[in-house]
Amino acid sequence: MKSADSVPREEPVDHSSDEDGLPETERKSKRIWYRSVPFQIAVASGVSFTAPGMWDALGGLGAGGAAEPYAVSAANALVYGLFSVVCVAAGAINNLISLPYGLALGAIGYPLYGAGLYTNNVHPTTWFLLFGSALCGISAGFFWAAEAAIIIGYPSPTERAFYLAIWQTAKASGPIVGGAINLGLNAGRDTAGSVGSATYIVFIVIMCLGLPIALCLSPATKVWRKDGSKVIIRNEPSWTAEFRAVWNQLTSRRILLLLPAFFISYFYNGYNSTFLTEYFTVRSRAFSSFFTNFSGIFSSFLIAALLDRQSINITIRAKIAFSCIITVLIGTWIWASVLLKQFRDAAEPPVFDWFTGGFGKSYALIFFWSFGGQAFQQFLYWLVGQYSTDISSLSRVTGILRGFEALGQTVAWAMQTAPNANGFASVGVNFGMTVLCVFPTWIVLSELEHSHEIQDTMETTDEEPSK
Repeated sequence: MKSADSVPREEPVDHSSDEDGLPETERKSKRIWYRSVPFQIAVASGVSFTAPGMWDALGGLGAGGAAEPYAVSAANALVYGLFSVVCVAAGAINNLISLPYGLALGAIGYPLYGAGLYTNNVHPTTWFLLFGSALCGISAGFFWAAEAAIIIGYPSPTERAFYLAIWQTAKASGPIVGGAINLGLNAGRDTAGSVGSATYIVFIVIMCLGLPIALCLSPATKVWRKDGSKVIIRNEPSWTAEFRAVWNQLTSRRILLLLPAFFISYFYNGYNSTFLTEYFTVRSRAFSSFFTNFSGIFSSFLIAALLDRQSINITIRAKIAFSCIITVLIGTWIWASVLLKQFRDAAEPPVFDWFTGGFGKSYALIFFWSFGGQAFQQFLYWLVGQYSTDISSLSRVTGILRGFEALGQTVAWAMQTAPNANGFASVGVNFGMTVLCVFPTWIVLSELEHSHEIQDTMETTDEEPSK
């Protein structure tokens, strides 16, 4: 089935029928393990573990482990601002330079961000923090456009949800390992403040591994699937045509309806960081950076199990999944309002140490923010994957998804840059925007019957018969 959001093309280049111009028998002889789909997913997951995984681990400490959240919130706003612009264009650029180079470019900036946090921690140096954040934002745009296209586009349509859950697990494993490092290095620090400088050194070393791992990825033309089908590639013949394709996809009816959901999907992260920094000790923040990521793994597999259940109509399961996610997210913002009222009424603002009075009900909010947020991301990746059968289109649409998600985070982090940022205002904005995304997303879900993954698979097989 053709994507309903497909764009006019000028003699697109289709690489799906050849592999280096080799005959059939020689192609089969080249089916070596490092060209397989599982190896490609392992490579992409490895880069996700070392680069954004460690970035998330630092974020899990609250304000990148700093004592005051405001400078780091400004740096993160810069990261996401550049990320949002670059990522929309990166889908087209990655199609032309190839996904392996896009992934490699995406791994470069993360160690510089870690270095910026380190210098700001040891010798407060805002300029280098902002410099590293800017390069990380540009680099991350290439990373996420490439990563999402690889995870959704390299596997066959019948395996997408499974590999998507594996990737989400690997992505969460980075913060889990990083959180364990945080916990080990900061377990004795039962006061508020910044984390020890040794924490950053460990993270920077791990982040540097992302680039060599990325270089192990195979081009889509050389990847083989166990069912014999091929990765379908329909790149445009020129830079102008590629960017025109991005624009046409961005302005299509379905994508316009989904933009509010893209924008709000990770919006909670900005206030999440400030909430941790203001109300938790260093070691309780370290505990959060370790344990909270298990909630994302759990919710990812729950959503995948529902979305893969072929015995349920695709529209029904999509609406059930979306309704559950929205219910959890709205519940967290109501919960946050209650807690903030209690904190404001207290004689002094509380600072919770682990497993002390009030820690459980306050930390549970952090846990369920991650639970709902990761499920929402998984759901959106699955949803856009229903309307694209070729990896070129997926690269563009996932770039749009991540770009507008980053734009939302830019606004969210910018709201936290003021020292007197109002927590109730942040809660209100998150609550309102979550509600506003429901109706347009529901319209798209109601039309899923015409984009069933089984029909997708049948059409792909008709166009690209198994060898």
